[in-house]
Amino acid sequence: MSCPSPLLPQADYPPLGGDILSRSCTNLPIPGSPNCCVPCPRQQYLYPDNFFSIVRASTYLNLFGVACCLFLLISFLVLSVEYTNRHYLSVCLVGALLIMQMSFVIPMGSSTSECFDAVTPHDMYSSASCALSGAFLLGGGWCVAMWIFLRTLSLHLQICWQVVPGRRFFLSAQAIGWSVPVVFLAIALAITGVSFRFGDSCHINHKDSLKTFWGPLLGVAGASIITQLVTFVYCVKVYINSLLDDQGNTTLDTPLPYATSIRTITPRQALRRVQRVIALQWRGIMVIIVIITDVIFFAIVFLKFEGTTEMTPHNKIKAGAWLTCLLKNGGDKDKCLDLAEKMVIPKDTAIAVIYLLSCNGIWAMLLIGRFSMLVGWWHMLKDVFTKKKVSDEFVSYNARSLSEPDPGYEMLDSRKTEHGGSMMSPTTPSSVRPPPSIHKTGTPKSYQISRSSMMSSIPGSPENNRRTTEFSSHFSPYLYKGKESEGEFVHHGLSPKPESTIHAR
Repeated sequence: MSCPSPLLPQADYPPLGGDILSRSCTNLPIPGSPNCCVPCPRQQYLYPDNFFSIVRASTYLNLFGVACCLFLLISFLVLSVEYTNRHYLSVCLVGALLIMQMSFVIPMGSSTSECFDAVTPHDMYSSASCALSGAFLLGGGWCVAMWIFLRTLSLHLQICWQVVPGRRFFLSAQAIGWSVPVVFLAIALAITGVSFRFGDSCHINHKDSLKTFWGPLLGVAGASIITQLVTFVYCVKVYINSLLDDQGNTTLDTPLPYATSIRTITPRQALRRVQRVIALQWRGIMVIIVIITDVIFFAIVFLKFEGTTEMTPHNKIKAGAWLTCLLKNGGDKDKCLDLAEKMVIPKDTAIAVIYLLSCNGIWAMLLIGRFSMLVGWWHMLKDVFTKKKVSDEFVSYNARSLSEPDPGYEMLDSRKTEHGGSMMSPTTPSSVRPPPSIHKTGTPKSYQISRSSMMSSIPGSPENNRRTTEFSSHFSPYLYKGKESEGEFVHHGLSPKPESTIHAR
């Protein structure tokens, strides 16, 4: 006797491979009826048809998220830090997100179906695509959780304890951030394994999944939330103290990053310090909040999904009512969807989880990425495709000044006396002579600045008519303009300059 439509007899499909435990088979209450199984994948009978098209559309959103993560990583690698403001915590977090996003993209390049046979789904031993997508999903989830925790811990140390993480924190973070996910990934794959259970990617199986994967993962996520809440409470406390007691002093028993002794600051000063740190770290704070929310939401929904697959008496009653409806209507699932909804997680919740996970790469692009990265790429591509002119090559400033005389200053012949010398022509190269060497014992008189040298640029003045400008070895006719780091000199007056920088023009 065969099974009623749409069920298939279990005896026709021996356990040759795939995830045998994920088969949905039962003994029908019909005399002489064999064990019958719901065809694989069983989700096609539990959700409406448009559900699967919506889930497949999320794959393209994941592909865009992967592109965003790759853009960030390549920008961190190629562009200078002034355009990217890169930090190893941001780089490693983007790398972890890329690993997790790849788990949803890998099935796009595989022609393997979800099922080993008509009633058995594939597992990691029967499908390479399943093994890769499951490993990337579990490992990427662990990496994201670890680097979120390390970033939260770094922010907590800076705000609450005035400790700037240094090289030791960097080495410890690299060791912990990558080794812990590898260890727990190996444990989860060896004990629990992955298989096609929901969607086009493989997820962790039900057996001991709470002990090998979900429990430790939620523990790290909970530690991140607690650390972030403590940091937030401290910020609120500092803000309230600054409002209530502007004159009070707060003694810090922990040295500040830039001091080795105990300092006393007011609550308002503490507030300004916290504000500065938050102003620099607000992007990281938002990334932490968004991604940790996604991870926890995904964990809660998937644990609820695990509860629907357990062989409990309550679940058996709901499955029996649905199966009876399906058999009475000749396999028409649309007439039994109301009963199927009680057996699985709601359709809207499932779609929300899938799309939130797909958007993690986009969130990273919006919060960690900067507009200055586009500027940096523009400058780099412009330098690559624009042919350099000869005039753009480096030329000594003093070499330029020989061919481009300065109308504001004219040198005197160093062989003449202070009051009776003749003036050299700035347009005659042969008349330009180097200054006498400057010794430690003194400064030549002919390089002293007189008041007439400063007045020579004023039209109509006697000094301008005489044009008898003389320079001192302690001054230069170039005014230092701008910040010290810019080192920018303009010909606008007199400014102190070391003796070693004086050259004849």
